[in-house]
Amino acid sequence: MVLQRRAPRRTALARVKGETVRFAHQEHFPPFVDVQNGTSEGLLAEVLLAAATQAGIEAEFVPVPFAQVQQTLDDGRAEAIFPMAITPERLKLFDFSSPLLTTGGALYVRAPDATPEGLAALSGKIVVTPRSGPLAAIIQNAAPTINLVITADYEDSLNRLISGEADAAALNFQVGARLAAKLYPGRVTKPRTMFAQQLLAIGVRKGRSDELLIWLNAGLAVIKADGTWQQINTRWAEE
Repeated sequence: MVLQRRAPRRTALARVKGETVRFAHQEHFPPFVDVQNGTSEGLLAEVLLAAATQAGIEAEFVPVPFAQVQQTLDDGRAEAIFPMAITPERLKLFDFSSPLLTTGGALYVRAPDATPEGLAALSGKIVVTPRSGPLAAIIQNAAPTINLVITADYEDSLNRLISGEADAAALNFQVGARLAAKLYPGRVTKPRTMFAQQLLAIGVRKGRSDELLIWLNAGLAVIKADGTWQQINTRWAEE
């Protein structure tokens, strides 16, 4: 089967099976994807590689600063980006693969305080969250009485939490746990629940790469059926 090419835009090309497809990602977003010694690795990097292998696609990672991730689809550096949360707003601009992982937003507080029961428990409190990702919009819609402060990134959010400038930090469940343990071991309470769930997937510009998504979805279906997906998730959960 040959994927149809849609010239003239490079980002619009649907790749032939066996060729290389470039996937852009944020440079440091552990445990999902991170750059170590010049190599992209992480839970979802492994999931994507396994799915691409099953689909007969050669995956090449393109790590870039967060602000440049979406831009790579327009300037030709990449044909797809990951991991990307599927939201109603993004569905207007992007097409998505089947989900790579179900994740979500969680509330982090200073240890030994207990995790708040939910967003309503933080009414009138200062909650920080990074400008990347969909959590700010979710909080504004679900809990408008929260004093929401948008920060530069995850590190900035955790810094403000530890310094006492914020009562809680709203972060991705897995990413927040990994960074809190690395930057402030023992000083942040690890949450056990999420206040909002999100699906992470591979994104492409709308209407430009339908065939690529077909191949990737087929690969994802195989690794979920044969246990590879679960093995990868279990191993990273234990690290």
